[in-house]
Amino acid sequence: MYTSIKVKDTTKRKLDALQSKFTIRTGKKISLQNLLDTISDFALQHEKEIIQKLPVLEDDPAWSEPIDWGKETDASMVDEYLYH
Repeated sequence: MYTSIKVKDTTKRKLDALQSKFTIRTGKKISLQNLLDTISDFALQHEKEIIQKLPVLEDDPAWSEPIDWGKETDASMVDEYLYH
């Protein structure tokens, strides 16, 4: 089973560059799916080092204080805005 993921354009360019380097060095092509599978396997084998390099969740802007837009809302309005 496959799933789609979204990556930044810069990340896609890095993956494309790595894919190209693999082809140049080995003379064989590798699919982006196989490349990502290999990267994820490598990351799991080096889990401690990877975790140390990842940003702390609290540094994520999604965890910052909400912005006051100056409009009163309640939970019932969320569905209205999202689905209508």
